[in-house]
Amino acid sequence: MGRMFLALGMMCLIPAGCATYQAKPLKPAAFETQFQARTLTNANLKAFIARQPIKRQPGFPQVQNLSTLVAAGWYYSPALRVQLAQLKVDTANMMTASQSPNPTVAFSPTYAAKAGPGVNPWILGFNFNIPIETAGRREDRMAQTKALTQAGRYDLGQIAWNVRQAVRRALIQDAFANQRLQLLGQEVRTTAMILRLIQSRFQAGGISRPVYTTAEIQAHESELSLVAAQGQARQRRMQLAAALSVPVRALKHIRVVFAYLMKTPPVRKLNMKQLSRAALINRMDIQSLLAQYQAAEAALKLEVARQYPNIDLGPGYRFDQGSNKFTLGFAMALPIFNQNQGAIAAANAQRLVIAAELEQKQTTVITQIRAAISQYRSALRQLRTADAIEIQACTQLRATRSAFKAGAQSRLALAESQLALNTFAQAALQSRNSAVVALGNLEDLLEAPLGDTPKMPKGTYP
Repeated sequence: MGRMFLALGMMCLIPAGCATYQAKPLKPAAFETQFQARTLTNANLKAFIARQPIKRQPGFPQVQNLSTLVAAGWYYSPALRVQLAQLKVDTANMMTASQSPNPTVAFSPTYAAKAGPGVNPWILGFNFNIPIETAGRREDRMAQTKALTQAGRYDLGQIAWNVRQAVRRALIQDAFANQRLQLLGQEVRTTAMILRLIQSRFQAGGISRPVYTTAEIQAHESELSLVAAQGQARQRRMQLAAALSVPVRALKHIRVVFAYLMKTPPVRKLNMKQLSRAALINRMDIQSLLAQYQAAEAALKLEVARQYPNIDLGPGYRFDQGSNKFTLGFAMALPIFNQNQGAIAAANAQRLVIAAELEQKQTTVITQIRAAISQYRSALRQLRTADAIEIQACTQLRATRSAFKAGAQSRLALAESQLALNTFAQAALQSRNSAVVALGNLEDLLEAPLGDTPKMPKGTYP
């Protein structure tokens, strides 16, 4: 009997090797300081970018390009941190799914108060329960969890692409806002010159007041446009900082090389069939749905397996007033009232839902790609027209300048020609902006860059 108590004591010590709880309290108040300390030049970020298979500009990190900015966005992205944490949950779920159920033991000592003389009054009983899973339940659980983990990895890729998308859009808008500021600054200077020239003529009685008033209004409108553009440029810079998850001051003294982002390849190089196929292969959300469908199939197999009951083996031992008694128990649920039909039907319906969602997503992507190509084609036509008009205005300005030097044109005519060129240059800039944005929309649908190609992030995050 002493050995029985010793065995029971040893079983109670088994949990001593288990994991222990460690508290990790959060300090929300400290985050503001940490966020404001973020830069694009710190050593940890540079080491992270060095591990990425991307091209860096000479002068990095003071000189950045899209690839390095995207990597910085990955490094600081809170959404990526959330998904990486979720992947750890999926990995833990994978461990749980692969585990087999533990056996159980029950100890039930009984004391017989009226035992006869010379009879041991103790009745000691040990009952064991050894569960046995049937019909491949464990394999089905593991297959389901593995597919869901894979879907989580595709979700991580989707978030990484979303970061790239946000950084690219913000960078383009920031670049165009600064270029527009330069053109508007030239416009303000030109309109101010025109106003001074017209004012001199007006004071000399050479022109009427309405002409002078019109020039004055035009100068004021240019000044107002410049002020509005300055506010918009600051807003664009804030959006770029937000896309990178850094404070605005982190962009100070940082120069970005973005000329290649302004390239607009001709439509003939964009094969509709190849692009559609590439989208159906590359898009992370489609791959995630495919993985979810595999998980749904595994879930259905698991519910079908649950039609068949598990088996519980229950060997036992009983020390009954000096007699050793052994038992061998066997238990299983009887599938009389139901055979798990409800859960099977629900799992089958869930598989149909994911299949329908996948078809809907693929149809939407294909139709959106067609619309994006059409939009890009229209933007290119507008850009070609705007560029041609700008070239004509530039030719006209050169002719006017030559005539001015020859004394055949006035300084006012030269300034007006310069203003006309500036107006058409702004129109061409806006057209190029529309074309680059349209190309970016096509990239977003493909979830594959058509130009600069940053890879998936490697290494750990802070």
